Amino acid sequence: MKSLIPLLFACFLGCQSGTTEQGTPRDHVGDLSYQPEVGTLRIATEGANPEVTQVKLLNDRKEDSLAAATPQAGGFTLVVNKLPLREVYFLEISGRSVRKGTSGLEWTEQVPVYFEAHNAELTLNYRFFDHPGSISQAAFSIQGGSEDQALLNRWQETLNKQKAEVEGEAVQYIPGQGGFSGGGSEAGVTATDKMTLTQRFIQPDKPSVAAMFLAYSGNDHRRQAVPYSELYESAPDYIRQTKYGIDLIRRLDRIKHPIKELNLPEQVVVVDPGLKRISWSDFAEYDRMLFCFWDSMDQTAYTDVQAVNEQADALESEGTILVHVAMDNRLSGWKKATATLDLVHNYKLRNASKQPLIEALYLTNLPRYVLTRPSGEVIDADVPSEAVQELLTHR
Repeated sequence: MKSLIPLLFACFLGCQSGTTEQGTPRDHVGDLSYQPEVGTLRIATEGANPEVTQVKLLNDRKEDSLAAATPQAGGFTLVVNKLPLREVYFLEISGRSVRKGTSGLEWTEQVPVYFEAHNAELTLNYRFFDHPGSISQAAFSIQGGSEDQALLNRWQETLNKQKAEVEGEAVQYIPGQGGFSGGGSEAGVTATDKMTLTQRFIQPDKPSVAAMFLAYSGNDHRRQAVPYSELYESAPDYIRQTKYGIDLIRRLDRIKHPIKELNLPEQVVVVDPGLKRISWSDFAEYDRMLFCFWDSMDQTAYTDVQAVNEQADALESEGTILVHVAMDNRLSGWKKATATLDLVHNYKLRNASKQPLIEALYLTNLPRYVLTRPSGEVIDADVPSEAVQELLTHR
């Protein structure tokens, strides 16, 4: 399962009152407007890597290119003006291997950069990385920054080793034969693998902008609500007021003060495998509805979903109907994935309703169990799967 909050904390969250009469979350954190200072960032190479062909500076989501530099013989200097301070960026380095056995293969590395001084001069360093899973055989890092940069360097180095281990198993280099052979796992490093690794670098008693960024970079806030709250509370004001500090407290606020009312006909619009639209008024005879929002393409969710589904008959005998709502984009994938599962009330959310429902319930981790009345009243916005048994005796 992707999201499991400790039971006591879940009970605490379930007791919070935090909605308006219309059922939308109140603003518990005040007016947190982000107004960053700006400065000039300069990154130069230390030495030259002849394989490097292109360099870009990306934003912290690795989505937008903010600047670019053209390497000369593998060396470059990248300068960016009016760049927001106390944010993390990624230097995307692309190249083409000239080494025996990998010659001609293209590679891309993304290196985290923490920009904190108004006129920062940082250095891109690289060292030999002898690993079968590394085409470039180079480990890049940014030097000249603070401890925040050092933390990001350690995090990225560990991620690279994790990735290389998996890719090294999938494609093995054959010494003396000048090439690679297939084999090993083809699954790659999953988002869950990366998230699990990243948590090792977030220490609640050692707050930093880099740690806040690592929390920001994933969607594990619900499961990590307690340590993330400790991280925020232990941070000084200048860290809380960064982009990542503001993002963290807003997410925690949404978790602690969940929505109390859903308009089921408008917000949870679903169809059955025959594409028939479901009317929630047909479930009015039940006292409660336990929604399981999940992604049928996520293989790790199957065990959890099946375990909870074993309680379906017992729940129904006590007035609670178990309803599975897949958040999948593709209808065909959902129908194929659930064909062998014995889910009595098995539906797919219509794509047009997906993002609004994610916003309303803050569905950042799946599977997610939400207990409601047929009227749409939310009894518990986050029921841990291991607490479903308690619904039979304590609700």
